Amino acid sequence: MFRERFEAVVAALQAHPEVVVFGAALPDPASAQDLAAAEAFLGQPLPEAMREFYAAHNGAYLEWGLRGRDYTQVGCFSYPGDYGTPPGCVNILPIADAMSASWQSEYHVNDIRPEQQERIFGQVPEDIPVGAVCIDNFSMFYHGDLLLGPEPVMIVSTDHGADMDASDWTSFATYLDMTLALYGANRYTLGIGIGWSRKSQRVEQWTEKLSLDEVLAKVREDES
Repeated sequence: MFRERFEAVVAALQAHPEVVVFGAALPDPASAQDLAAAEAFLGQPLPEAMREFYAAHNGAYLEWGLRGRDYTQVGCFSYPGDYGTPPGCVNILPIADAMSASWQSEYHVNDIRPEQQERIFGQVPEDIPVGAVCIDNFSMFYHGDLLLGPEPVMIVSTDHGADMDASDWTSFATYLDMTLALYGANRYTLGIGIGWSRKSQRVEQWTEKLSLDEVLAKVREDES
């Protein structure tokens, strides 16, 4: 299902005269050994939707920008730079990379405060060795992170992953819906980022339907 929707997004971007697609890839499924190692690292089962995703394709990559603009491309499953990266990027890491200490150590996503856990999960989880991992490394400044708890959730952290209070949270399945609905454009600025406008909350489903032209209009506004 994700593959069909992903390929439709890529085709729409490739067909648009204002867009240049720099790359797109859906790798072969993750192995059973990789899935088991990921759960051992996390100390708990993967969310069902995440396990299904990785059992079908071991990550997802898409990168695009506006024609005629200069960008510093991220590259498939690489570390993005801070500035000048393309406005459209999906960089859902292979599971062995996402669920690893080496990727953790590059970010602040594991520094989860008890009050954040209390707000999101209603309690401070016990016996969970990992607080959070970076799943969708679409920008150095913003990235999609999985917070571990009784029911793991996705947020889009800011400030290189140090700020987790300025994002709503959602399931992994809804995060994927949002990512595709936004054609891979910034999931913070166009998605579940809230800044300091209000208290964060759970987003049960992604219902906003922007056309590609509407997404591009917001991208042009951000780049102006």
